[in-house]
Amino acid sequence: MLGISHLLISGTATSLLLGTANPAVIAVGAIAGLLPDIDISTSPAGRVLPWVSSFFESKMPHRSCTHSLVASAVVAVVGYGVALFHPQFINLVHALTIGYTFGWFADVFTRGGVEMFWPSPVRCVCPGNRNLRLRTGSNAEYFVLVLLIAIALAVFNINNSGGLFNQFNRLIASTSGAVQIYNQSGSTHKIIANIKGVRSGDRVKVDSKFLIIQSYGQGFIVLDQQTDKLYKASTEPDAQIIVEQITADVGTNAITTIETIFLEDEPIGAAIAKFNRAGAMVFISGQLSADDFDTSIIPRDPYQFKFIDATSTNINLEAAPLQIVIKFLGDEFATGSLQVRSIVSSS
Repeated sequence: MLGISHLLISGTATSLLLGTANPAVIAVGAIAGLLPDIDISTSPAGRVLPWVSSFFESKMPHRSCTHSLVASAVVAVVGYGVALFHPQFINLVHALTIGYTFGWFADVFTRGGVEMFWPSPVRCVCPGNRNLRLRTGSNAEYFVLVLLIAIALAVFNINNSGGLFNQFNRLIASTSGAVQIYNQSGSTHKIIANIKGVRSGDRVKVDSKFLIIQSYGQGFIVLDQQTDKLYKASTEPDAQIIVEQITADVGTNAITTIETIFLEDEPIGAAIAKFNRAGAMVFISGQLSADDFDTSIIPRDPYQFKFIDATSTNINLEAAPLQIVIKFLGDEFATGSLQVRSIVSSS
C-alpha cells in the first residue's frame, strides 16, 4: 500500500476516534501509520531509519513482526509509560497508538496480508479472494485513495465543528448538544443559541438567535442583543422562552471570567463600580441582606427573566446586568457575597 494511503488511513482514524481536529495530534497519528513499514528499506520509514530497517529486513519477512498486535502492544506500553511521567503528551500517545495500529491493519487488505498474530507465521488477509485484494499502486488503490481523501475531509470538518456527537445533536436540535458546546467553548468564545419555541407569557412564536450568558437549571439565561433583554430559555415551567428546538454555534472570541466579592454593610454600587469597563458585558449574581429595602424600585417585566428578586431584608441577583444593578441598587447598603461574570470580546 502507498505511503500516502497509510497517512490518510491513520490520520483519519486518529481524528475520528479521538474526536479531534488538532493538526499536531492528527499529524502524529498519520506519521505513525508509516512506522510499521520500518521492516523494509524502500519504505519512507526505512529510508529515514536505515539501520533499524536493515535489522528487520535481514531477520524476518515484510509485514510480519512490525505488522502485528505484539508490535502495537509494545508501542502502547512504551508510549503510555512515557505519558505516566509526562501526562501532557497523553493525546499524542493516543494518536501514536491508533495511527500505528491502523497503519499495519490497512495491509490486511493487500495481496500479501500481515502476520497479525506474530510470532505465528499465519497471514491474515481480507477478502478471501486474492484477486479482490489491493495491489500497491494499482488503479483500485488510487480509487480507494480518492475515497479516503473525501472521508478524511468529512471527518476533519465534523471534528472542527465540534465532533460527531455535536453534529448529531445539532441535527436533532438537542439541548444536550448546546450544553456541550457551551461547556467546551463558553470560556473563550461567545456562544450563540439558535432557539425555536414560544414565549410563555403570551405564546408568541420565537425563532431567533440569542447570546448565552450562563447555564441555568435545565436551560440557559440568554440575551437578546437587539433589545438587551434577558430570558430563561428552557423546557421548565418557569422559563420565559419555552424551547422546542435549540442549537448552538461558537461565535467570536470572548473571555469569560468570574470573580467573587464580599460586601460588609457597604454601598452595592461602590463595590461593583470597578467592573464597569469599556467593551465588557457584566452580570451580577449572589445573595445580599439589607435593612428595610424598598422593593418598589425594582424593575419588573413579566416577559423578561427576573434577575432581581427582593424582599425588605434580602436581595437575590441572578445574571443581573451591571448597569441595572448600579442604577437601582447602587446606593443601597448591603452585606453578602456577589459573583461578577464578565464577558470581554478579544481579537
